[in-house]
Amino acid sequence: MEELLAMLEQLGENQEVFKVLIKTQVEKYKPLVYAVGEELLGIYKDYADNKEIFVTIAKVKKNQFDAYVEVGFTPEQAMAFLLNDITNMKNNVSKVVSNLGKVKSKKE
Repeated sequence: MEELLAMLEQLGENQEVFKVLIKTQVEKYKPLVYAVGEELLGIYKDYADNKEIFVTIAKVKKNQFDAYVEVGFTPEQAMAFLLNDITNMKNNVSKVVSNLGKVKSKKE
């Protein structure tokens, strides 16, 4: 990597050489990037094909819904509570991500 940075510094003015260098480096690392991408896609496919995960998530949500109804809320109210929980979680995640971005930019 240091070698690459040194070459980039030397190329400053010659754009044609710079273009060739970039193309060479992209071709050099493309197989590695593709291999990593393929592995990540494989993991995601494994996750998507694992119905047990989604069945478990569905059971949790159904149990939450049933519990709300069981204690006296209407089905509409129970659904509203579930949707509110989802919205709150989304907002909390957004805040955390936003705060992480602020902390990261302060460190730089």
